[in-house]
Amino acid sequence: MGKNEPTSALDVGQGVNLHDPAVVIDLFERAARASLDHPLRQGATVHLPDKGRLLMTGDLHDHGYNLQRIIHLAKLDESKDHHLILHEIVHGEHKIEGRDMSVRIFAKVAALKLAYPEQVHLMMGNHELAQFWGEGILKAGISVVEVFDDGVDFLFAEDAEAVRIAMNKLIRSMLLAVRCPDGIMCCHSVPGPRRIDEFDTSVIDRELTDDDLTFRGSAYDMVWGRNHSQELADDLSDDWGVRLFVMGHQPAEMGYEVEGDSMLILASDHSHGVALPIDLGKHYASIDDLIGEIVPLASIML
Repeated sequence: MGKNEPTSALDVGQGVNLHDPAVVIDLFERAARASLDHPLRQGATVHLPDKGRLLMTGDLHDHGYNLQRIIHLAKLDESKDHHLILHEIVHGEHKIEGRDMSVRIFAKVAALKLAYPEQVHLMMGNHELAQFWGEGILKAGISVVEVFDDGVDFLFAEDAEAVRIAMNKLIRSMLLAVRCPDGIMCCHSVPGPRRIDEFDTSVIDRELTDDDLTFRGSAYDMVWGRNHSQELADDLSDDWGVRLFVMGHQPAEMGYEVEGDSMLILASDHSHGVALPIDLGKHYASIDDLIGEIVPLASIML
């Protein structure tokens, strides 16, 4: 093993100079290519086999310590049949002099993708899409996109725009869904009731277009959807051949929430955050079976 190669998944990103714009640009561009070239990818979806294990997470939002716990729990080193989904990576609560520095955790995640290109699956969240377009989200009256850009400008100065261009390549390459053979689909969200009539369900099975990603586009509607009804879930289940949905996007103060009979929402971005190991060879009859597998991230000792 070379002296610069990580000895485990937890070591990925260690020793990488994330203040060097050339390094960060290279990470984003190569991770984007690895995402698009995944052998199990069909359109905007990866279809996993009926063996191994998947660790599904909720929104991360720059929670570095929970990311380390997630990587430890994913056990990517133990088997090539161990998979990990990460989504909603950027835009954390903690700022440094008013700047959001979560471009650094995004670069670390890109390095993890490159170290385990067929095991790590990066899904698009609404915050990544907002950053891609440079607009869209206010929290406590502050534009999360603007303070993220302030962080990129601070870290990379005259190379900031080149970093943003490379980062957008990675965002553009991200998945909308990961499907398991037992009829479980993992996604950031699904369209809300007000947009379902305009939604193109084929969006997960084809290459994304700019129209899909813009306001009122089908990818946009998918990552932004909230307040789902059981009727909506049933309609999507019929169209997609899905029994159970595992998602993020919506608040889950105690780590998880349930919508209807078939939608489980996870959060990984706070002290009650969780992750969900899914045995790809096992049958889960209901959401309750999945809930029984949830792991509180605070229980993971590093």
